[in-house]
Amino acid sequence: MAFRFVHHIAVSAAVVAVAAALGVLSRPALAQPAGFGPSFQIGDVPLLSAETERGLIEAIAYHRQVVTAGGWPLIPGTGLRPNENSAAVAVLRQRLQISGDLPRGALGSFYDADVRNAVIRFQVRHGIRPTGAVTGLTLAHMNVSAADRLAQLEANLDRLREVLPKARGRYVAMNAPAFELQGVEDGKVDFVSRVISGKREAPTPVVSALVQNVDLLPFWHVPDTIAVRDLIPTVRKDPNYLTSKKIRVYSSFGGGEVDPTTVNWASDEAKRYTFRQDFGPWNALGLVRLDMPNKFIVYMHDTPMKDLFAQDERAFSAGCIRVQEIFPLAAWILGGEGGWTMERLQQAASSGQKQTIRISRPVPVYFVYLTAWVSEGVLNFRNDMYNRDKAAPMAAPTDRVAAAPFQILAP
Repeated sequence: MAFRFVHHIAVSAAVVAVAAALGVLSRPALAQPAGFGPSFQIGDVPLLSAETERGLIEAIAYHRQVVTAGGWPLIPGTGLRPNENSAAVAVLRQRLQISGDLPRGALGSFYDADVRNAVIRFQVRHGIRPTGAVTGLTLAHMNVSAADRLAQLEANLDRLREVLPKARGRYVAMNAPAFELQGVEDGKVDFVSRVISGKREAPTPVVSALVQNVDLLPFWHVPDTIAVRDLIPTVRKDPNYLTSKKIRVYSSFGGGEVDPTTVNWASDEAKRYTFRQDFGPWNALGLVRLDMPNKFIVYMHDTPMKDLFAQDERAFSAGCIRVQEIFPLAAWILGGEGGWTMERLQQAASSGQKQTIRISRPVPVYFVYLTAWVSEGVLNFRNDMYNRDKAAPMAAPTDRVAAAPFQILAP
């Protein structure tokens, strides 16, 4: 039955023609040893655009045809690699042709350079490190059914349409499952950066807000939830933890400082106190925080844990957004106001000039959750890490790094 379906798709001009029209091959994907860049580049049409809406509509139409035809074949076994020769590779070729990653008519059972390049295209479109091998997360994404992809596309079109009317002029858009942020001006992407978004157990919410202040050398006031869940249990195990992380104890918010050696950390007494980390490069917020008042109390900020930006799936925060290019972003948001440039911001931070820079023209920011979109003709998917799509959820990848020692306490 699977073979008959594969044969039907292979000879169906209508199905393959829609794949070609979708243009998933319009931007060649090249492997890079240290990973790969954002799916949007400076000058692109932004994520929150009518073009994205049209692309999703076209993708939905195509996937409906594939589902009607019976779906696409599942890749058997536990994985495939270049230079293999097997019946499973023939199935892989059919799968890649249906998604438009491999040209029509490229038949055979050998995993040659064309198949490897097609797999790399598939991986980049799905936010996976481009190895050219069908293993792990790549295999899991390939074996998501066409029906589930269709449901995912429909859910994302609905979510896009909710925010699209608001995305006008100059704004910042952060897409949590893509771990990417873009600054938009005059209908084009003007700034891009990698980000770290919320963990599965602490998802980043969908937010519309205004960036009103740039806070240089911020304090970190540890939220009560993090203090009770993570900080106090850590102090019970390591009495020197507060001192080593430069975290001070206070009787209440705005109250007097308390000597931590006088606190009975094993009792509920510890839950009565508030905690604040001194500003500096060790601070969980790093050197910059972008204040954007909202009911979820989330914001964008720097981080001392720069190594986490090298990971492909960067769901490590407690809900806030850590921005890799924080100084360039702060300068972009300020737009030269008050003579603030990226260099001046960096100099002020390095010299210990703690200050809050108020923005006379606050910049809108939208935290969105789009696990499928079309960028410059390329259909992209990402893992539905918060299980918000209508499709069946995918398990977390098994190759993520372990959390850093201070990771559990960071916003």
